Order: sequence, then C-alpha cells, then structure tokens
Amino acid sequence: MDQDQILINHIRQGDREAFRRFFEGFYPSVCIFAGKYLQDADMAEDTAQEAFIEFWRRKEQFENYRAAKGFIYTVTRNHCLNQIRLRSLHEEILKKEIAPDDCFYELVQEEETYRIIYQAIHRLPHQSRKIILLSLKGYKNPEIAGELQITLNTVKTLKKNAYRELRDQLKDQVFAFFLLNQCLP
Repeated sequence: MDQDQILINHIRQGDREAFRRFFEGFYPSVCIFAGKYLQDADMAEDTAQEAFIEFWRRKEQFENYRAAKGFIYTVTRNHCLNQIRLRSLHEEILKKEIAPDDCFYELVQEEETYRIIYQAIHRLPHQSRKIILLSLKGYKNPEIAGELQITLNTVKTLKKNAYRELRDQLKDQVFAFFLLNQCLP
C-alpha cells in the first residue's frame, strides 16, 4: 500500500494528524485553483478552507487518495462558482437599488420643473391659459380656434403674448425655461 492510500485510511479513521498533513500538502494548490476563479486571494483561501472542512465531514466516504483529491477540487470549484453567482447577484441588486434612486431624483427634478411651468401658466389671463394648455396637449392653432370658438388670428396673438409672458416669468428657472421652449412650438 502506498503512502497516499495509508494517509487516506488514517483520515477515514479520524486521524487529525493525517488530515493536517493532507491539508498542508494540498492547501496551497487549492488556494491557487480557487484564486483563478475568484480573483481574490482572501476569498480563495476561505473557499479552499471550506472545501477541506467539507472533506473532513465526509472523510469516511473516500476509498482512495484520487477520490479525495478529486472531491477537494470539485467542492472548491463549486464553491467558487457559487461565490461568483452571489457576487453577480449582489451587483445586480446594487444596480437596482442605485438606479431607482437616480431615477427618483431625476423624476423629482422633472416634476418640480413641470410644477413651476404650470404655476406660471396658471398666472396667465384665462383665455391665454386655455390656449397654452391646449397647445401643450398637442392641439394646432386651427384646432384651438375651433375648440375655443375664436378666430385663428386671436389664437396666434394670445399665444404669442402668452409665450412672451411665460418666458419672462421663467427666465430665472433654467430647466423650466428650457423645457417650456421644448414643449411649445
């Protein structure tokens, strides 16, 4: 019987000194193996240790040295793949947690801008306000004239005056001023 088989037989019987020799003989190469998957020395060491702990728990199952060695590497690989999956999942969760916050602030800014614009619109004279609100809904000048039962020239004049007044009200609100210019033709 060769030395490796004797070592495994002692480990199967619970010999801690035999396990220590087995561990010391393989641990460095298992760490390197795990490190190639994980790209992190500390995680690789932890993963290698977990594989040896798992081996010790199942020590009675191994008939020979080759099976024990294969088990250590297989368990190490599986632990590494699990760590990689967990890391990916964690990164996805962080992205999902970050993205809504970013979107939240953008939405708040956008909503605040719209609020400022609509406040300015509601300070317009009644007829001008109606024209601007219909224009924001996508109505064309002839449609606004038909809806409000006024002439096309009246729509154009009131709309032009309303734009001037809105631009004056929003001149200090850069985002609102920009958005207003984008929304209104």
